[in-house]
Formats: sequence, C-alpha cells, structure tokens
Amino acid sequence: MYAVEFKKKLWLLILVSTIARLLIAGCLELGNDEVYYQTYALHLQWNYFDHPPMIALLIRATTLNGLLHRELFIRLGAVICAAADTLLVFSIVKKIGNERSGWFAACLFTFSFYSSVIAGAFILPDAPMLLFWLLSIRLMISVVEGKVSGVYWILLGISIGCCIMSKIHGVFLWIGFGGYILSERRALLKSPWFYISLLVSLIVISPIFYWNFANHFITYTYHKSRIGFFGKKLDFTSLLQQVLGSVFYNNPVNFVFYLLMGVSLYVGKIVFPPLYKIFLWLSLPLILVILVMSFFNETLPHWSGPAYTSLLLLAGVYLDKITRPASSPSLLKVSGTVFLFVVVMGILAIHFMPVSIGSADEKNLGKGDITLDMTGWEGFSRRFDSLYLADMRSGAIKPGATILSDYWFPAAHLDHYLAQPYNLNILAIGPLQDIHHYAWMNGYRKQIKSGEDAYFIYPSNYYGPPKSSLKNCFERTEDSIVFTQYRSGKPVRNFVIYRLHGALPERLRQLSEGLAVPGIGN
Repeated sequence: MYAVEFKKKLWLLILVSTIARLLIAGCLELGNDEVYYQTYALHLQWNYFDHPPMIALLIRATTLNGLLHRELFIRLGAVICAAADTLLVFSIVKKIGNERSGWFAACLFTFSFYSSVIAGAFILPDAPMLLFWLLSIRLMISVVEGKVSGVYWILLGISIGCCIMSKIHGVFLWIGFGGYILSERRALLKSPWFYISLLVSLIVISPIFYWNFANHFITYTYHKSRIGFFGKKLDFTSLLQQVLGSVFYNNPVNFVFYLLMGVSLYVGKIVFPPLYKIFLWLSLPLILVILVMSFFNETLPHWSGPAYTSLLLLAGVYLDKITRPASSPSLLKVSGTVFLFVVVMGILAIHFMPVSIGSADEKNLGKGDITLDMTGWEGFSRRFDSLYLADMRSGAIKPGATILSDYWFPAAHLDHYLAQPYNLNILAIGPLQDIHHYAWMNGYRKQIKSGEDAYFIYPSNYYGPPKSSLKNCFERTEDSIVFTQYRSGKPVRNFVIYRLHGALPERLRQLSEGLAVPGIGN
C-alpha cells in the first residue's frame, strides 16, 4: 500500500504538471532562442552552427514535419520529455532509496524552474538533453550493480551519445562516469563492454564531427571564443551572475536542500546509499567548469542545469532521511509555492505588466525588458502584413520584397511570425558571429535581384537601423516607419521598418562575401 500510494501521487503530479506546462507552452510566444531553434527544423542538417541536431529532430517530430506551426506544437517535445523525466527521476531515486525518496525527488524536479520550465515547457536543446542525461544515469546504476548483460552497456553508449547529440554538455556524463569508475570501480575497466559502450557513443555522435570537418570546425572556433580563458581578465560580475542565476533557476528553496545535503554528506551524520558518489561525479565537475568559465566569460545559468539535476536526485534521498515517515518537509511545500507564484506572476507580467522594465528612451524603447521576448510579435506581423499589402497597392514597394535583418534575432522572430505565415522571403546579412545558422539558411532562400525592393525591420529593444554598408547596396532608403507595441495601454517597444529600394546585387554579393567565412553556408 505504501508504494502504491506514492505511485498514485507521482502520476497525479505528472498529470497536473503536464497540463500546466501545456498551458505555458500555448499561451506565450516563442522566445529568442526557441524561435531560432525552430529554424533548425526547416532544413535538417547533421549538425548546426550552435548545437547538435537533436532539437531539430524533436521539433520536426512534434510539428508533424513542419505542418503545425503554433507554439504549443513546437514546444510539445519539451513537455513530453519533462513528463518522461519525472518518471525517470522517481525510478532512479527509488532504485537507490525508496518510493518516498523518489516522490520527494520528483517534487523537487517539478518545482525547479530549470527542469520544469526552461527544459520542460520551452523548446531548447536542454529538453532532449535532460531526458537522455537521466536515462543515462538510470543505465549507469544498472551496469555498476553488475546485474545486467552487455546490452545495457550498449544502451548506455547510445543514450550518452544521444545526450551529446542534444547538447555538448553530454560529454560530462562520460567524464563523470569515468571519474567514478577510476576512483570507485576500477574493475569495470577490465570489462570489454566499457570500451564498446564508449565506441558506440562515438559512432552516435560521428555526424557532429562529419559536419564540422565539412565546415572548417566552425562550431569549435565559435565556442572557443565564447568560453576561452587566455588573454581575458577576471570578471567577478559574470561569476556572481552565474551563481545567483543558478540559485534562481533551480528554485532558491531547492538550492537550500542541495546545500544542506552537501553539509550532511561532508559531516557524515546521514548514511547515504553506496552509489551516492556517482551523483557527485555527475554534478560537481560540470558545476566547477562552468564556475571557472564564468570568471573570464559571460556564461548562462542553465548551462549547469543537468549537473544540479544530478544533485536533485541525492536531495530526494536526503529529504527522506531527515523527515518522519508520515510527513513531508515544510520547505518542500514552500518550494512548490515559490515555483507556482513565480510562474503565474511571470506569465501575467509578460502579457499585462502596465510598465516597461526596460529603457524608456524612444530609440531603445524596451531595451533590457526580457518580458518582451515572448509577446508582441504576432500583433506586429498582422500590422506589417497590412502595411505590405497597402504598399504594393500604392506602389510604395515592389511585389516580392525581401525582409532583411542583420542578427540571428530578430531574424528568427521575423522568420517565424512574419515570413513563414505570410509566405515572404527573409535573409540575414552580417558576419557569421552575428547571423549564426542564417549563413546556411540564406542558401535555401531566394536571393535579391537587381532593382528589387526590401524591408529592413528591427525591434527597438535589440540593435538598430541598417548599417551604411547595407544601405549602400540599394539605390534609395526611405525614412523609417514605426509601429509601437502597447501593453496595458502603455508603450513598451517600437518595431522600426525601413523601405529599401532598387537592390544592387553585386554590392550585396560583395558585402556578403566580405562578411562570410570561406566555404561556410555556400
């Protein structure tokens, strides 16, 4: 009866949290990263400039090969992954503890902003990565216990390979597991299945190497510039942002549990399961690497998300140890309350907050207001379509005008909310480090011909007017048109539109070639 009770509670938790994630996924427009990853699914590749291809396959699957365009279907893969993740969390912690500890871990997972929303309701590479991260941990426990055949080693190799194919962070699964084996289970090094599993992972991720070889290893060159150490000064502000961001993303109350668990491990007052060290190996190396990186570079808090998810599993065991059998920790209820409050208030703020928390300057209206990333684009697209039709009727613009942008966002927002639904052409013109995947996307799009017109569009909270180098590729540029976005009756952002007349293709070609990396996107 005891086990059945927690399984019923688990399924109810999954049902309620899935419905909540579906509501989140359906009521918010796509964010900058999400709308960009949606472009991956338009044309499948072995790898992409920023990330491996698993996110593209996931979006392609849930949108039925691109037939379904609404946000809910684009994000549906993340929602499905989160439901499966919760089951895996319960299964893993139950394996090393009991049903009650598994239940506590499932609650911690659900109340974490990273695992439940960022990787559970939004469509980011973290969604499939976290699924394969947890599946790999479950398989590791099985092979370490030695009660399974070599098939489990092969499945482990496939799972870690798929995790890396989701996001490069998956390599820390082999780093952590290898460290655990070297320190605790060296006998496993004598098993041929260990090396076969490694080989299987390498085979699974071989498309990443193939694509990068064909594209001058551009992914590694780009990321090296983002996370390198040499020649850079210490940046304590970036470190503080990483630490505070990690605390918030994991839910501050959850983070308290992780700290208390760490203290208990250190002082040895609580006896943890024998396999607890494997979870430390699967968390601490990645956390330390990200912290060191943040000393020299601007890092993002969700980069360490899978590492803290590994700690979350041990925290479930810790909560079971410190509470009476018939009770639940009061702080766990606080964690759920904090989670619910922040999510509800966040959604309300995005849609209805009557003030802008960004710049009030007309030229940069809304700059710094992150709530604008998921609202306003659908409304603007309808207004622009009306403008475009009126321009064609009046002769102010030639039919078939191309939309231009000079950065991967807002290019991706313009692509999804304007170009795709209204069957318009869009190109991104700029250096590779600015346009990212659009260096390849441009090759699938219609190129501008002599004398054709174009629109250059940008939102006031990001970037600015077209550069003179782009203006010089056209015979004439008109003064800008401004559409203002209002929220609760208050102006929060401007969408600025330039009409560019009489394209000069030779200058555009020279500009594009001057900005491109040889052999990339051609």
